Amino acid sequence: MMSDQQFVKSFSWMIIWLVVLTLVLIGLGVVIGSDIDEKRRAQSQGQFTQTIVADRTKPVGELNVGEVSTAPQQTSEGIEVADAAGGVGKTVYDTACFICHATGVTGAPKPGDLADWTPRIEQGVETLHMHAINGYQGQKGVMPPKGGNLLLSDDEVRAAVDYLVSLAQ
Repeated sequence: MMSDQQFVKSFSWMIIWLVVLTLVLIGLGVVIGSDIDEKRRAQSQGQFTQTIVADRTKPVGELNVGEVSTAPQQTSEGIEVADAAGGVGKTVYDTACFICHATGVTGAPKPGDLADWTPRIEQGVETLHMHAINGYQGQKGVMPPKGGNLLLSDDEVRAAVDYLVSLAQ
């Protein structure tokens, strides 16, 4: 059996631990409550949805791809070719289309190759635009939709086709 003195000692320790636990819980409540008040204050000032979210979602870095030249280019035959799309067609060709067209992979007509381009151009530029945008499988090869880069806009693909056609005329 427990003596009265032991009971009082055990009971005193239990009261001390309960007081400490209460103080810790109150401290946590104050910290959490002040954080919630801070978010409410920022939200009421319109900063939460603009500033805080912008900070959390800002890009880590930036990519600089240089300047796009709109000056006339020269073909391998020395003929100047002005890009009707203000440089967009050449830029798209240089970044996406050249992979197949420069080497003729999968039957892609090489830039300036009249033998390959003339029959295609005779079908009409609109047909070439449609084949380049939607993809095409013909007797001489395969053209994947948008050259395999589905992030390109239809206008960018049209500009690249116009650029390639201008090299073959």
